[in-house]
Amino acid sequence: MIWKSVLATTALALGMTLAGAGGAMAKTIELKLASFMAPTQVQHTKVLEPWAKKINEQTNGQVKITVFAASALGKPQEHYDMAAKGIADISFPILSYSPGRFKLSTVLELPFMMTTSEAISAALWQIYEKFCQDEFKDVKVLWLFQHGSSQLFTVKKPVKTLADLNGMKVRCTNPLVNKSITMMGASPVFMPVPEVYAALERGVLDGTTISYEGLVAFKQDEVVKYATTLDMYALNMAIVMNKKKWESLPEDVKKVFDENSGLSMSRLAGKVFDEAEAENMAKAKAKGVEVVQMEPAELAKWKQQSRTIWLEWAKEMDAQGLAGTAVLNEAIALMGHEPLTAK
Repeated sequence: MIWKSVLATTALALGMTLAGAGGAMAKTIELKLASFMAPTQVQHTKVLEPWAKKINEQTNGQVKITVFAASALGKPQEHYDMAAKGIADISFPILSYSPGRFKLSTVLELPFMMTTSEAISAALWQIYEKFCQDEFKDVKVLWLFQHGSSQLFTVKKPVKTLADLNGMKVRCTNPLVNKSITMMGASPVFMPVPEVYAALERGVLDGTTISYEGLVAFKQDEVVKYATTLDMYALNMAIVMNKKKWESLPEDVKKVFDENSGLSMSRLAGKVFDEAEAENMAKAKAKGVEVVQMEPAELAKWKQQSRTIWLEWAKEMDAQGLAGTAVLNEAIALMGHEPLTAK
């Protein structure tokens, strides 16, 4: 009968619709995000986890991001390649762990370029957009940022003058800042951060450069006695996605990611680090760490002499056919420093 035929056709159509809907629902996009940080670290609790939740909500549950913390998917120095090669869909690398790959962006790792994490993280994103996209051509960059500013922490004596630095063995992980420390008569020592506590305790190191957050996280506030405020440097960090994974996403999903990436996220990541610095400085003081200031004239002299390293950096980049001078001038302007005149 006709009505039976209509019912059969309707039932078939409804079944196909439900099957299609069920198929769509089954195709949740599962993304793995690799991080070397502990799950309690502020970038996890205040940035990554809320961001992953927001992406999930704004895609109506279509995207689920799982954060694998504490180097669960690989060592810290492997994190950029993990995303580039698809071992992880998204990763959280320190860019200096891939030496020679990100040349122009290291302008913001120069000694005394740092002011606040929020300001320098925003500048890093702006310099990336204008000058450095080729350095990241094998990934989709979601946002860029820097950790809290590194201060100088010492064990036996406070550093208030440049002469106080003479002969000191100081742990530092930034090659550009190593040059600045050497200029002042100290000896920079590279050492993985988990080894620093014992080295300070045994006198192998006289001091270390690190942020307050790092100092407290690795319990170095138990062995250092003095903190000299320098705001000397920080390292470039990133949240990046595998390029093929990015290209495979539906356009509406890409739109959600784009709306929750870029400059605003760079600023947020930096702001979170700034807030963590204030909190951890208070914790270090409570442990007995005495905060001292270098004599203004002495610090000004150190900063001025370090600017020769800025010029050397620009010349080195220019010699490689890169826009070193232009990038340096852009960084100086973005960070509000006085213009630099080559001599």
